[in-house]
Amino acid sequence: IPVDNLYAEPAVLKWIKENIENWRECVIVSPDAGGAKRVVSIADRLNVNFALIHKERAVANEVQRMTLVGDVQHRTAIIVDDLADTCGTVVKAAEKLKEAGAKKVYAVMTHGVFSGPALQKVNGQSY
Repeated sequence: IPVDNLYAEPAVLKWIKENIENWRECVIVSPDAGGAKRVVSIADRLNVNFALIHKERAVANEVQRMTLVGDVQHRTAIIVDDLADTCGTVVKAAEKLKEAGAKKVYAVMTHGVFSGPALQKVNGQSY
């Protein structure tokens, strides 16, 4: 089956610039190691810093521990990821960023699946 790989970075950059106040002082965050290349590219294009969250799992689909690599203190953190399914990772990542001193947290996802109670998890947060 022929497919086209849709490249979302230009749309993500445009959305950040148009919707996030003081975006020049933000930190772009990957919620996992797999998204590192994506956030580095976006951070470079915006000329801002980036951070990474390292996830450790005991079993599939269950994050045991998250470690933040980078500084988000007193800054707006923007989580950028490709997929939002159950939203467990993004909610735990946002909690980790707030614990680390981020003043505000946004999440930008390109593919929203939103399985089960995913929207309730996201809407129940105050980031």
